[in-house]
Amino acid sequence: MDSYGGSLGWALLTGRDADLEPPSAWWRGPVWVKTLLAGSALTVLVGLTYGTWARYLGGDSAPLVFFLLILQITPPLLVVKRPLTAVRVAAAGMVSAIIAVLFPAAHTLFGPTLSDWPLQVHVLPYLPVLAMTLARTKPGQGRGISIIAVTLAVGVGVAQLPRAGTKTLMWSLIVVAATIAAGYGMQQRRRALEQADAAERTTVEERAKRASLQERALIARELHDIIGHHLSLIALRTDSARYRVPDVSEAAEEEFRAIGVAAREALDEARRLVGVLRDTEAEPEHEPQPGLAEVPSLIDGCRASGIGIRAEISGGDDVPALIELAAYRILQEALSNAARHSPGAEVDVEVRRGPDGLEILVENGPPTRPAAPSAGDGTGLAGIAERVSMIGGSHEAGPRADGGFRVAVKLALPGVDDA
Repeated sequence: MDSYGGSLGWALLTGRDADLEPPSAWWRGPVWVKTLLAGSALTVLVGLTYGTWARYLGGDSAPLVFFLLILQITPPLLVVKRPLTAVRVAAAGMVSAIIAVLFPAAHTLFGPTLSDWPLQVHVLPYLPVLAMTLARTKPGQGRGISIIAVTLAVGVGVAQLPRAGTKTLMWSLIVVAATIAAGYGMQQRRRALEQADAAERTTVEERAKRASLQERALIARELHDIIGHHLSLIALRTDSARYRVPDVSEAAEEEFRAIGVAAREALDEARRLVGVLRDTEAEPEHEPQPGLAEVPSLIDGCRASGIGIRAEISGGDDVPALIELAAYRILQEALSNAARHSPGAEVDVEVRRGPDGLEILVENGPPTRPAAPSAGDGTGLAGIAERVSMIGGSHEAGPRADGGFRVAVKLALPGVDDA
């Protein structure tokens, strides 16, 4: 469709409605209002078309009047679903109207000032159909449609030359040109909005990726602290074994010494690998990482801030430190999420060790007051997903039917198959 001839052939014959862009969701009001307005406009159009052509062509031309009426009302009905077909039908209707206007009744009821009205009745709905179709064209597709519109405008003017002179020709070209410009203007606005939406989606995706990387870095740092703690204990215990354990043979002492050296080397390697993830300006953490034992304190702190929490925590014995930390962080984020987005809602918390893993459930009802504006990035749920992905298990997070929110997590435990 690089040439005008190819674009014209596409518009008349080879083009398909599916080749155009989808319609824009321009209507924001109730559907019944849209239906009422469309029905009213269609009723006025039918009455105006039938009455105008019946008076112009005479009472004996009822079949032709109905034919022109069908060609008149069909394009507005098709333009949303089949815009290119609507333009073709409207063009056929304009050609038929131009021919029909050349054969008025012997005693037409129109005076000199209204002699061009039959054609104007057909032009009225053609213009919005033309503009709405051009708004949905892709680059190069609108040329042929514009050529058809200008040709029809010239035909309308030429048909009115005997009765109106060049006035109708001039105004037809001006109106059609303005309609084409409006259609291309809507097309450019549509593309600008699509580009803005694409940029916004890219921004959201980049923000999510960044949040995921930050969360992974945090998990890696916490993992380093846990592994480092245990490796340090191994090194310490192996170094002191020959003093704590009586009658240690020389071979066993050498084995203990080798284990201690391996533990310290592993600790040094872990520090080098994870060190790049640490904030160079941040102080290292020396406090123990939280676990299930600190969950009651977490809940008490939330209650002190005004959140109503019903908690049931059981079966947290013999859970590895890494999983305890993940469970604590998941609870922390789920409770923060409830506090931010559902202020005043009651929160139910359940933590229990089930037959197939550590189960965490945080549910809250709908908010009782408007939520305060939040400057957060909304990355907490992504963090939960990252922790579950690292440890293994499953998670669900989403709104409830009553307007509340539910976070359900199952963390896999060593030696237990994930359900």
